Amino acid sequence: MNKTTARNKYLMFFAIGIISFYLSGYILRGIHPPQSVYLMLLVYWILFGIGILVCKERSRGFVVKAFAVSFAALFLISAGFFAWGAYNHINSKAIDAERLQTVPDEFAVVTEEELNEYPALKEAITSQSIVKVRPGEWRRTIDYLTEKGSHTIKVGNEYYLIGFMTA
Repeated sequence: MNKTTARNKYLMFFAIGIISFYLSGYILRGIHPPQSVYLMLLVYWILFGIGILVCKERSRGFVVKAFAVSFAALFLISAGFFAWGAYNHINSKAIDAERLQTVPDEFAVVTEEELNEYPALKEAITSQSIVKVRPGEWRRTIDYLTEKGSHTIKVGNEYYLIGFMTA
């Protein structure tokens, strides 16, 4: 086998590793770990077997190298994907403001001027929905309400229970 043919075959197995990841993501949507990992490996083995059949190279050395190249591609793209997911998960912060129908026993008064200094809190109160925020703004708002003494606040004549969420 010449160098160009060998390189093309190894590139094919590199592509098999990458395609296994994407194909698994498409096929396994909605399936949760650990079953999804097992099924991803099944998809990989099926594509790897098809690759061995297509390239018609059966030497032990070639099969081991092809496995190493394709599995490394699958492993690296999977590790990168999971690291990116973990990063997004850890930085996923939100603030929720629930309007209360009754006057609570304890609350902190927040003026409109103070509210303008915390745009995420203001947006949560205005929209009455969950607002995604940057981690710094999320922490700054928690610290502010902790200093005020309560996460239940009074703005104007309305009372709100402020919730802080992470993913």
